[in-house]
Amino acid sequence: MYKLKFKDLIFLTNKRKIQKNVIFFFYGLGLSSDDFKEILYNNKSLKQIIIAELPGHNNYPFKKHNDNIFEFTKQIFLFIKKNNIKNIIYFSHSLGGLIPILLHKFFLKKKIRIKKFINYEGNLTEHDTKMVTKKTSSYIESEYYGKFQTLLKICKESNKLDLNLWYKSMSKTSAMAFYFLSKDAVKYSQADILLRFFRIFFKEKVYLYGSLSKRHLPKYSYGSVREEIYGCGHFGHYENLFEFNKIFNKLIIK
Repeated sequence: MYKLKFKDLIFLTNKRKIQKNVIFFFYGLGLSSDDFKEILYNNKSLKQIIIAELPGHNNYPFKKHNDNIFEFTKQIFLFIKKNNIKNIIYFSHSLGGLIPILLHKFFLKKKIRIKKFINYEGNLTEHDTKMVTKKTSSYIESEYYGKFQTLLKICKESNKLDLNLWYKSMSKTSAMAFYFLSKDAVKYSQADILLRFFRIFFKEKVYLYGSLSKRHLPKYSYGSVREEIYGCGHFGHYENLFEFNKIFNKLIIK
């Protein structure tokens, strides 16, 4: 595995040099590239996978005035431009589902071939952020550090394995990164502008969901082909790693 740096971005990838054909992987709040190393080791497609670290995640610093989802996306665009990447598959989870949409709506004007957009329960509408993310964004900044410590404690002491594992990654996440990126997720998910763009612009798209997720699935397919990960909810990589890896490889090869 290789760690790459570009401007303020940190990437984990399976190849030393950037290829013209890549799979971009954007994860959700409170996670890290460490949670997804298995897909790099078990990559059946032989393609390059690039996992981008979110600002303030995995023990990386968070700069309050610069590290928002829009600026992060802008740097991803500059990285694509600098390396002349031509063909892209996107795999996004939760908050990460916003990034390819912002990328193509605001930055990638020249022709890039998007082979597929695989969206695993991405934050596309207000409904998608109604749990922890929306609650987080409702607090005032000065009180959030204490609230974040409470969230960590709840996850650590939970009898649910996915929350125990999420705690391990969240403990490497800046409280302010979690707070401000939650606000970004809620902001971009409230209007249907990005959802409309997602429906119209991305032709080859898959809406991926866990079989245990409590969602009204017909409403959330967004014109996508639907795929289910058996035996898990929102955190398939924690709850059923074998099935998560299997369907990841199936979708990027198909």
